[in-house]
Amino acid sequence: MSTSIAPDSRFTRRQWERRLRSSRPWIIAVILVAVVAVIAWLLLLSPHLAAGTVDVLGVRRLSEREVLAAADVDRRTPLLRLDLDEIHDRVAAVPEVATVVVHRAWPDTVRISVTEREALAVVRDGERWWAMDQEGVLFADSTDRKDLPTQVPVVEVARQGGRDARAEVAAVMGILAPGLLAEVKSINAPSMDSITLHLNGAKKVMWGSGADSERKAQVLEILLAETKADTIDVSVPQQPTTQTAD
Repeated sequence: MSTSIAPDSRFTRRQWERRLRSSRPWIIAVILVAVVAVIAWLLLLSPHLAAGTVDVLGVRRLSEREVLAAADVDRRTPLLRLDLDEIHDRVAAVPEVATVVVHRAWPDTVRISVTEREALAVVRDGERWWAMDQEGVLFADSTDRKDLPTQVPVVEVARQGGRDARAEVAAVMGILAPGLLAEVKSINAPSMDSITLHLNGAKKVMWGSGADSERKAQVLEILLAETKADTIDVSVPQQPTTQTAD
């Protein structure tokens, strides 16, 4: 015994199939909008992707707590909505920080990588001592010289010279070979054109300005090896002079 589908049933089924095919793009669009809405909620509003963790890397003298306080990350804010530039600028404003990089680490972490300033010298300013980096920036201070690195030279610059004078001195120090720099006890710079190095063994080097420093450093190393002079003047490296105390 065989059965057959009534013509009306076949017609109805075809109608529904046509309607389904014509509605399919709208159904897909609605599903996509729903998916995008859920993703947007997760990224922008959901507490599940908030900045629950803040990692601090690279600190040595600074404490992690100091960096976290400066960063002031709102851990309730979703990670995507955090302004990393603002966090960067707040941490970069810490005097001891030379460079800082801030980035997101999904799903819930802000990572702050810090490079601290290195003391190239110490500078005395009245009753206080300051650490100075290779750019002439003062970044840490104390009333006790022993609280700052003791193996670096002491720099004295004219008060009115400010950072420009310190940067000039720092540039000169950066030219010196490590072995020669280790011999420098102190540096005087009453002006940017009259820098004087005081070495171990009571030797004095008249450096002049920071101009032509590479050649001055080369001439100085030759003279230190060839003479026992107490005073060496390389301010004009083409015509250096030496003087020995009587």
